[in-house]
Amino acid sequence: MNHSLFSENMKLADLVLTNYRLLFVFPRFGIELSVGENTVKQVCERKGISIPLFLLVCNVYSFKEYLPEKRILDNIPLDNLITYLRNCHKDYLETLIPQIISEILDVTQSCHQAMFEKFCEKYKNEVIAHFEYEENVVFPYISFLLQRNKTDNYSIGEFEKNHSNIEESLNDLQNILIKYLPGDCPIEKSRKALIDLFLLEDDLSKHTLLEERILVSLVERIEKDIK
Repeated sequence: MNHSLFSENMKLADLVLTNYRLLFVFPRFGIELSVGENTVKQVCERKGISIPLFLLVCNVYSFKEYLPEKRILDNIPLDNLITYLRNCHKDYLETLIPQIISEILDVTQSCHQAMFEKFCEKYKNEVIAHFEYEENVVFPYISFLLQRNKTDNYSIGEFEKNHSNIEESLNDLQNILIKYLPGDCPIEKSRKALIDLFLLEDDLSKHTLLEERILVSLVERIEKDIK
């Protein structure tokens, strides 16, 4: 698999042509689509983006079961990873999830809308609580560690143990939509709502992998180093 992984000398446009799901990733790094013939290295250097981090995220999103080698992890700036994860949270809460909810309520307006409204509101609150814990507890703890401070009151193991799966509820919603979508709903609308829902679920699964397999691993190293 390694021979297919993205590299810094590839043209950025070729990454999107290889995996269109990277259209979710680029804005979270502050990268616009008008990249011309520029390579990954050229764009990242111009934007002040960590090349190892950018490539890691793109490879995680593009290659099933990809996990970086130790030498790659050694070059990942943890503070930059946290910034990227924060940008993901903002994208989910301000753009992607409201868009999905709007599409779902649009296609269900003639049938079962109250049920879907209740489900969507519950899911939104679940995601907000999930991200608030990371923003208010986990990320500040990591920032504390990066200042070479230690605490006996918390460890990244607590995050790993209690990290909830916010994709499971999306799977339930997909099942409900497929079974109970109104028959009079235009196929174009229902199809778009379901495709966007599947895309969001896939994107969230990659986000979870970054947190549970990459973030946790990097933080554990620091914890061991300063104890």
